[in-house]
Amino acid sequence: MAPLPFLTIAAASLLSYRNAVAIEPRQSSSQYTYVNLAVNTGTSVHRASGVLYGVPDVQGQIPSSFYTGMGFNYLSADRLLTTCFAVVLRQTRFLEIVSNYETARSYGAQFILKMSDIWGADGTQATTAEWPGDNGSYTEFDRFLAQLVSDVKANSMTAGLKILIWNEPDLGTAFWYPGFTRYLAMWNHAVTYLRTNLPGVPIAGPGFAKPPSTSNSWWTGWLSNIKSSGTAPDIYDWHLEGDISSSVDDLQTTQPVLVSMLESYGLVVGEFIIDEYGTSGEQVPSGAAWWISRLERFNMYGIRGNWASGAQLHDFLAGLLGKTDVNSATGTGYFANGEYNVYHYYATTMTGYRVQTTGSTDRLMDCYAVVDSNTVRILVGGRLTTGTYELVIESISSLGLATSGTITVHTYQFAYAGVYTASPMTDLGTVAHTYTGNTLSFPIYQTSTTTTWAFEFPF
Repeated sequence: MAPLPFLTIAAASLLSYRNAVAIEPRQSSSQYTYVNLAVNTGTSVHRASGVLYGVPDVQGQIPSSFYTGMGFNYLSADRLLTTCFAVVLRQTRFLEIVSNYETARSYGAQFILKMSDIWGADGTQATTAEWPGDNGSYTEFDRFLAQLVSDVKANSMTAGLKILIWNEPDLGTAFWYPGFTRYLAMWNHAVTYLRTNLPGVPIAGPGFAKPPSTSNSWWTGWLSNIKSSGTAPDIYDWHLEGDISSSVDDLQTTQPVLVSMLESYGLVVGEFIIDEYGTSGEQVPSGAAWWISRLERFNMYGIRGNWASGAQLHDFLAGLLGKTDVNSATGTGYFANGEYNVYHYYATTMTGYRVQTTGSTDRLMDCYAVVDSNTVRILVGGRLTTGTYELVIESISSLGLATSGTITVHTYQFAYAGVYTASPMTDLGTVAHTYTGNTLSFPIYQTSTTTTWAFEFPF
């Protein structure tokens, strides 16, 4: 059993009694994460509930309750489907894409179609494979684009659709071999073609693996190109799945950087999406809560990274579920793991309006908070960290409460036992906290890198 959060001496005594856990001396906190109840930041729409792949080809294989329970609102997907495939195989593969699209739309979710994977650039292609613009010719690429447009229209797929031109072209030669100059030419060609032949469908890009930076030549060169050629996307998207110890792999750094870069190139600051977020190690309750907090603060939709392979890649809602036989592509018997329970709490319980939050200065602890008609709910999350942090809740009087007194806080624990192992949310009961100066605060003893908590109190 994971260690429990000891909120105060009184709380520790209560939890110790109920769970037979010994009380240990605790370090005082030097890092703080804040909630300001007086600042309304808008209605909760659960921006972190997107999924990369993770959806089976058979509609209804995963019960609907798991989709609605995690607030499913974005799917980014594709199938390997090159123009050189036999017609029957090509049609079969595209029907798999259609199935995923229809699943997404049945829940009101948006759908990002990764065009490069359909071309065949999925990381397994040979360096001798055909690429757009080979020998100065776009004939084959235009055939591909024409077929894609035809298939999208024939299957009534334009509603809620976004097209990502190319996935991670900057990641060495894994997904794009011909080099940067050819990439820019392909980008311009594809955007021009799609805007002419599929008007009204938003284009997303660049889909870079590396985050925006003024020292990254792919980003600066691409921004210069889209400005001069008039091929800016409707949605700016990139991935954050790198070094969790680096400030660069953090929305707190990269979102303001991209805003500044767009302004410096005279480009419109539009919608931002993180098309793949979270390393495999971060896909635990604490990491999920940390990413939820970041994405909500910056009003950005996020799509969970997917670190599975083979048939498991298109299943399990990108690592949130298990089932009876995890090696069966068509098997059922699904159940929630510990990380899923965080998204379920986030999507189904954290309703109302969001309030202002601030993460810790070490960037490793954060929180997300909402207020409904009579309850405050706060989800905290550490980025694979341990240590003592303080949760500080300011402006208590904005709820109509006194500036000092006692508040009874209800605590829930989200533990993790593995990606294919069930781990229910645990109700840890209530503890009465005294507060003064219009501020309630208590420590979070983060003794596990994977476990996290939610706190609630009525008003």
